[in-house]
Amino acid sequence: MKSFRRRIPGRPVVAAFAWFLITAAAWATDDVVRFINTGMREGLANASVSAMVQDAAGFIWIGTQGGLHRWDGRSFTLYENEPFDPMSLPHNLIQTLFMDEDGVTIWLGTYGGLAKFDTRTGRFSSWTHDPANPASLINDVVVSIARDKDGRLWVGTLDGLDRMEGDAFIHYKADPERQGALAVGLIRSLLRDSRGSFWVGTSGGGLYRYLAEADSFEALRDDPASDAGLPSDYVFSIKEDAAGFLWLALWNFGIARFDSATGDFVGFPLEDTRVYFVNAAVPGLVRAGTWGGGLFELSTDTGAIRRYRSNADRQWSLPHDTMYSMLVDKLGNSWIGTNGGGFSLLVRDSEGYSIYEHSPSDPGSRASGKTISVIEDRKGRLWVSTYNGGLDRLDPGATAFRHYRHDPKNPRSLPNDIVVKLYEDSTGTIWTLTNMGMAYYDETRDAFTRIARDPADPDSIADNVLYDMVEEPGTGNFWIATYTKGLEYWDRKANKFIHHPSVQGDPTTPSDNLVYSLVYDSKGRLWAGTNAGLCRYEGAGIFVRYLASKDDTTLLPSKNIRDLMVDSSGRLWIATNGGGVARYVEATDSFEHWTKRDSLQSNVVLGLVEGTAGSIWAATTNGLSVMDPESGRWRPFFDQSRLRFGEFTSGRFRNSSGILYFGALNALYRIDPARVSYASTIPPVKMTSIKVLNKDFDSGLAPWFTDKIQLGWSEANLSLGFAALDYGDPLRVQYAYKLEGFDDDWIYSGARSYASYTNLPGGKSYVFRVKAANGVGDWGDDATALRVTVSQAPWYSWWAILVYLALLFAAIWTISVFRSRALLKGRVDELSILKNQLETANVRLEVLAAHDGLTGLLNRRALDAELSRRCVAATRLQEPVAVLMIDIDYFKAYNDRYGHQAGDECLIAVSAAISAALERPQDSVARYGGEEFAAIMPGNSEAGALKVAERVRAAVEALSMEHASSTVAPVVTVSVGYTSVVPDAGLNPSALLDLADAALYRAKEAGRNRVLA
Repeated sequence: MKSFRRRIPGRPVVAAFAWFLITAAAWATDDVVRFINTGMREGLANASVSAMVQDAAGFIWIGTQGGLHRWDGRSFTLYENEPFDPMSLPHNLIQTLFMDEDGVTIWLGTYGGLAKFDTRTGRFSSWTHDPANPASLINDVVVSIARDKDGRLWVGTLDGLDRMEGDAFIHYKADPERQGALAVGLIRSLLRDSRGSFWVGTSGGGLYRYLAEADSFEALRDDPASDAGLPSDYVFSIKEDAAGFLWLALWNFGIARFDSATGDFVGFPLEDTRVYFVNAAVPGLVRAGTWGGGLFELSTDTGAIRRYRSNADRQWSLPHDTMYSMLVDKLGNSWIGTNGGGFSLLVRDSEGYSIYEHSPSDPGSRASGKTISVIEDRKGRLWVSTYNGGLDRLDPGATAFRHYRHDPKNPRSLPNDIVVKLYEDSTGTIWTLTNMGMAYYDETRDAFTRIARDPADPDSIADNVLYDMVEEPGTGNFWIATYTKGLEYWDRKANKFIHHPSVQGDPTTPSDNLVYSLVYDSKGRLWAGTNAGLCRYEGAGIFVRYLASKDDTTLLPSKNIRDLMVDSSGRLWIATNGGGVARYVEATDSFEHWTKRDSLQSNVVLGLVEGTAGSIWAATTNGLSVMDPESGRWRPFFDQSRLRFGEFTSGRFRNSSGILYFGALNALYRIDPARVSYASTIPPVKMTSIKVLNKDFDSGLAPWFTDKIQLGWSEANLSLGFAALDYGDPLRVQYAYKLEGFDDDWIYSGARSYASYTNLPGGKSYVFRVKAANGVGDWGDDATALRVTVSQAPWYSWWAILVYLALLFAAIWTISVFRSRALLKGRVDELSILKNQLETANVRLEVLAAHDGLTGLLNRRALDAELSRRCVAATRLQEPVAVLMIDIDYFKAYNDRYGHQAGDECLIAVSAAISAALERPQDSVARYGGEEFAAIMPGNSEAGALKVAERVRAAVEALSMEHASSTVAPVVTVSVGYTSVVPDAGLNPSALLDLADAALYRAKEAGRNRVLA
């Protein structure tokens, strides 16, 4: 037998612990790690996550103590035990998952035996212990599963190791007295390494290598009397790293690295020795989860160990200290499963930025609150103002901020703790604009000299609430933006303020008295952004105004101007509140603009800064957006979910080295654009549901394995669900879909991940295609496709047409024989009658094509035509159009409980109640799809729409139809979303449906059986 050697860094264990703690403290200042948690609130059925695997399609499968979940990043699908159903999961308490080499078969170890799950078909097979069958599973509690190099499946249980042969099992029971046998029966871990060796970790019996030629086991045991060998006999987990080293999770010790080629062990004792799992999938890092002591992380390059624990006082900490499982997915995301806290995404802040944040326990940290202004002066000092928090300064080389606050007893203190703007003039003087006048910083006294409004002096500044200032080139005088008095020009030599208020009816004055931003352009012209538009100063007290328009796209997109910025090319950029970003085009005296439709994070833009290579950075209320100067397109700055502080404020600055500063709530970001890189990965889009007539379509395969379906002529009511498997930032994924042969172009549905089609014409083949854009706005080129064939209706078939023709010819022949002697008028009359009959039949066919066959209401296609017609009329009359979206609460559960016939009767009754609630003859209602209805109410305001929506909700509830499966009420209820809009010529009528649909979603999220706008 080969001898094994053990080495532990740092001879005394206590010294090793101390070194680890020192190193961990150093890491904490340089490397920020956060945990983004997902639990029962997000849809997980149980908060104890025992195992996680990812299949070949990209879905993550999560084993819990409440069943198996399929996760697509946004939603969970639960697979659980169904009593009396042998094809369901045998037991909801899952201990381990093993993804087979085919990427589609999952083996599950449960407290009710071994199970195999085919993700293609959704079917389970299971094996349990049978006392009467010696070849059955040795024990029903399965805790580890793996395959050896020969493809044989091994199963570790609480009472020994089994090898599966067909449907039988060969048992390897513990026998501590027999050479080559396992010493204990509790098998905690199994692994086949890259060399083909098969390893068995036991609880108390050490580590074993399976010797296939002898069908026996070679033991590696802990010898307390020797430094050689395994540090602990409790081997709870075994993983292999990219270099071929084995890493062991050792209860009662920590973790150990094992070189199976040399027999060397290197031990790493941990502060908490209850080590439950180890993971070495991330190069350079080994993670160890403990049973109550949190998560440990070892850097294999430095030997440093870092510990993460749950902390109720700290945002982004682990949700629970009992670690249960871990997965590193195909994109390198690390997921941590806990026993009671769900699971978490481990996120490291990017090397491209660092954060100055407020810490209540650190008096040297920056102040709390919104960062509203920031500058780095020519001496390298960082000045940060916080709303109601005064002013902070961080000197070069310092680790703590100096704080400046307003002191009512000290006239040399800040005038006010709301410092709206910081400004450094050409002499290096630092100015503060506050809500109580302005002040400059006196270097010699480390104090402030105030300039405030004097009511007795008409030449003093007109307002004490100030927003911005800019130095006039060459004079040293200042222009100052005020809150209520327009613009002020400060002639410093004369110490006189010249007032430029906005005067109603005088277009040569500033457009508003609330002025947010000032800037000089490359031609030396002063621009002012106000609450009512943009102004340019022409000299001699004359201003030119640029106003906003709702119709003319060459004008400003919003009148509320929050920031102005001139880039290195001399172009003027405008940040607006509600209209996104605009840019002044000098040649045409007009404006270009970009909004959320162009991938801006938000249309509320608070500040603009030019980055490196001409990039434009926009600080919005919903994150940072960056425009690439070459492509002209905007992208988010990193995934929103990965930023610790996503709500940005007006504070922004670029220093002389190109470093960018952006303010947020309780934080200030320092971004080095040169170190920021985008690894744009387009998530794969998978079909997650296929429903026909609101019932799951059974193709024999899971939706994501189904590439074509055949529908009958009476089944042309199709609903499709899909998901982009983006686990890092799923809420920012955008979708577009198209049914080729039906839709003329792509339908961009935003975050909505489903599509519905009703009354598809038969006798045709369609191709449904769906694609997605990731969190930074990049669209994938490859669209997931599903071919849909709808058979021809029998009355349109070739034989039916032949019958029609035969009948027609027979009728003509009969008429010609029996009416040959009739007058020409009689023949014409008979033919007219026949023609009228045919026209009536055509009208009846048209009516059938426009109405839902079950409820008699308009169908989706007729609804679209009606909505388009009503919007055209409303645009001409300038009157509102209201739309209601109505959904029966928990209708699937109703169908499941009472049967589909009762479900059809429920749909008929609800549709009748909705129709009765619409009292005006011009109102119309349609079956939108499945259990959804839509109503169009021309000329109805938002208040009127609310009344009708509540009448609809009450009418359905008053039906008192029993619904025992509803968690909202004991009877059938509906949720209603409504909207009312005065459309303009550019409005797409489908936008009204989207608005009402979004309101319906909010009503359902708020608890159902309610009405929301």
